[in-house]
Amino acid sequence: MKISAAGFFNLSACLAGLVLTAVSFPADAAPWQLQIDLARGVPGGFIQVRENNVSGTALPLGPALGIDYVQHLSFDAIDEINRGRALLLNVDFSRVYGETLRPMPVYFNGVQLAANNPLTTNASWLNNWQLTALYRQRLLGSTTGARFDGEIGFTYVGLTYSLQGHPSGAASPSELSGSRTSEDFITQELPVPQLGLHFRYPLPASWEVEADFLGGHLPRLYSLRNEGGKVYVTQTNQEARLGVAYHWENGMQLGLGWYSRYFMQNEQSAEDGNYIQLTEHGLYLNLRYRF
Repeated sequence: MKISAAGFFNLSACLAGLVLTAVSFPADAAPWQLQIDLARGVPGGFIQVRENNVSGTALPLGPALGIDYVQHLSFDAIDEINRGRALLLNVDFSRVYGETLRPMPVYFNGVQLAANNPLTTNASWLNNWQLTALYRQRLLGSTTGARFDGEIGFTYVGLTYSLQGHPSGAASPSELSGSRTSEDFITQELPVPQLGLHFRYPLPASWEVEADFLGGHLPRLYSLRNEGGKVYVTQTNQEARLGVAYHWENGMQLGLGWYSRYFMQNEQSAEDGNYIQLTEHGLYLNLRYRF
């Protein structure tokens, strides 16, 4: 993984901001929780990018493009307003990378990439992120510590997807940078409303079962942007988790489990026709500190 100096500075500043915000919060305020999360999953789905009248090739997001896994690095800040309510902020960075040879030419963003040449697909850490803000409300609870909460909020996705190969034709020179062509899905992005469920059940010896589901859908809407005419966006975000967590008395918690994700974004205008559908199934590991 290569991150530029500017990218590393921006990421460090973001983390420092979260830490300083938490540390400077009044001591008598409600508890805070900070969490770092690592995840790795097996991808599926496809991506297709049209530019004007040059239809894009439907490219499978998986072994056919040499993409064997998707990686995630995310950070959470949770402010418990009181014992039944909380505010959550999540920033998730992910990476999709692969390299392969394709026996047929590939059309992506108006560019023709020649057959039988290395084709590299890349959505790097700082070009593939999402921001989620949620309000959590206790729905059910018990004296044993079990809890069932509801969540409502939004997710905003920033995705720029690049292909690098041997160009043999381009609809416009502006679509090509060297041997790489990119499509920035973020240009037409809108916040996607989210609803979620949060479940915790305590087990003996400081263990607990944790389960979460978060999903949202944006029907076909005018994005308020124009690119060759009005741009319409449709989007779906879903994630489910099931795992176990261990608590220490000093406020630390370690979680481990299985996760599943689904992401679909469809942007359509007279000039653009961008469609991505990404599925993931894998394992996550997180470390949380409560204070």
